[in-house]
Amino acid sequence: GCGKILREWKGIGPVFRRDFFRAIVCLTQAIIAGIVAIPGLRFLTDSLRQREAPREFTRTVPLDALTVGRPTMISIRAPLTDAYVRYPPGPVGTVWLLREESPGAASAVRCWQSICPHLGCGIDYAVDRKAFFCPCHASEFGLDGSTRSGPSPRSMDELAVRITEPDADGKRWVEVQYEEFRTGVEERRRIT
Repeated sequence: GCGKILREWKGIGPVFRRDFFRAIVCLTQAIIAGIVAIPGLRFLTDSLRQREAPREFTRTVPLDALTVGRPTMISIRAPLTDAYVRYPPGPVGTVWLLREESPGAASAVRCWQSICPHLGCGIDYAVDRKAFFCPCHASEFGLDGSTRSGPSPRSMDELAVRITEPDADGKRWVEVQYEEFRTGVEERRRIT
């Protein structure tokens, strides 16, 4: 093998053509092994090197499109990143927005994830009960997102929301910091 050739090449005796070609083959094998090993090591250590990127706010709807006191389900569109590829904006999930009238101030908007914290079913809104509910296992949530009844281990997951300053057309937009959380557990653990 390659180790024997290197031990014999310590300047002892003449170098033959066969030994020279054996050494070239060994060197080529070492280079190929290094080329193959580098991506493998990067893959194995990638999770150690990654830092969690801050969540970006995504523009959703104009503030005027929301009716005070009535929850509205909104689809969130954002760029997707998968390993090394960044895709154009597409649907990533849905949220519930609720416009509240603040006394003596401008409108406030609250936002909740539309995924039930129990087992991940989609949360609906019951107009007659004025409550959010999960049709899978009958969890019910108040207009503030708190758990009223059912097996959900926690309240609905509230998301950060902000209202922009008026744009050139005078519209104020609602922006949401979309995130998803682990289901079936009491504490809110973000899925990265």
